[in-house]
Amino acid sequence: MLLYVNEKSDPTMYNRVIRILLTLFLLSLSACVSLSDKNQYISNTSVITTELDTCQPAAALQDNTHGEEDDKGLDPENISLLNWNIYKGNGEDWQKDLSAFAKDHQILTIQEALIGDDLDSLLAEHDFNWVMNTAFYMDGDAAGVMNVASTNAVHSCGFKVPEPLIRIPKSTLISYYRIEGSEEQLLVANIHGINFTFGVEYYSEQLYQLFDAVKYHDGPMIVAGDFNSWSDSRMEVLDQVVDRLSLSRLEYPVNKKTHLFGKAIDHVFYRDLQLVSNQVWQVSSSDHNPISVTFKLKPESRFIAVREIPEACASSC
Repeated sequence: MLLYVNEKSDPTMYNRVIRILLTLFLLSLSACVSLSDKNQYISNTSVITTELDTCQPAAALQDNTHGEEDDKGLDPENISLLNWNIYKGNGEDWQKDLSAFAKDHQILTIQEALIGDDLDSLLAEHDFNWVMNTAFYMDGDAAGVMNVASTNAVHSCGFKVPEPLIRIPKSTLISYYRIEGSEEQLLVANIHGINFTFGVEYYSEQLYQLFDAVKYHDGPMIVAGDFNSWSDSRMEVLDQVVDRLSLSRLEYPVNKKTHLFGKAIDHVFYRDLQLVSNQVWQVSSSDHNPISVTFKLKPESRFIAVREIPEACASSC
């Protein structure tokens, strides 16, 4: 970021960057932040932290999925998603806003989630299942990206990369979900883009690591998150990945998306889904505004089970 802003050319933005860096410095002094090189997986079904599978760029990744066989999956007529960076729950009334949004969505992709009693209880109250890829621990609580859904993820994998300057990691989480009445699975990728870099080399590596992890999926896909796409060069890298994955972009009648340096930093992209509606809510409970999108599964992706005819009466029944 410092490469693009200097005090003489843009004093307002320069001062904002300095405030952000100062905030991060003070955070490191006031909170106990602990790091791990491993991808640490936490979910509501297990209080034990385990190592999350690394996303291998393999076409047969889904052959290794696991989950509850009696889980009916997502509603194909109402695949509703909320993407929101919740600012580690530091905003006022964030619980009230998240609870209000949660009841109308099947899937939540959350960045800067901080697992504590408040968030855990709120998600349990709405009967959600969730998985998290932990970026770091703050005062003993796990922080990272979280995929939340009304159904169990049949498989999740992820990775994390350290910020080149401040070394605190950003994480990415990819989850697969069953869709009721369909043979296909929905891939949901949730990313928190690295922020403080000179140039776009590390940013590009992170996005292409995501690309390699999902490129073989041939079913419906949603890629969402806080991409920190606050410059033309970062947006150019993101556009390349979006185009290579054949993802569609959203148009917003009223664009209240969160912007930095005039660029939107939160995005939702999709493929092999039919768009029903989308909107952005303006909130004061976070420094990011949540994006809400509703999809339907495309008719050609539906699977209709055919009742087998008993062999004994195949010709006469």
